Amino acid sequence: MEFKNHYGSVSIITDGPIIIGQFSGNINARLVNDFAVDLKKHISALAGKPWAYISHSTQLLATTPDAERGFTHLFRALQGTNCIATAYMFSSSIVLNQMKRIIAQAQSPIQIMDCLFDDLDSAKAYVLKQLEFAEMAC
Repeated sequence: MEFKNHYGSVSIITDGPIIIGQFSGNINARLVNDFAVDLKKHISALAGKPWAYISHSTQLLATTPDAERGFTHLFRALQGTNCIATAYMFSSSIVLNQMKRIIAQAQSPIQIMDCLFDDLDSAKAYVLKQLEFAEMAC
């Protein structure tokens, strides 16, 4: 599903156990809320199975302060949902710095510099490998 306004857009697609959020333009709190509601539906559809998330944000310019707070709340809400791996693709240093703040404020263990990628294929390979490692550990 895609949500958009005059300034930006967000969509979510599922590829097996991988949920991909695609962001472009400028994201406000309304788009974050719409994204969060839809993301939770995608997670529920996975029925508790391990999953991974990729933020495909190479066209993202920035988020508003309210959107940043919304992402922080979403990060906190998603802890404990069996998300095994995350990967990010940003082309904006502004977005990278905003994401670092969001992760810190959510007290998430994610080390974003370890999961930054230039392209979707590399990001998918990374999260699939992490899912494979998690499956072998069970």
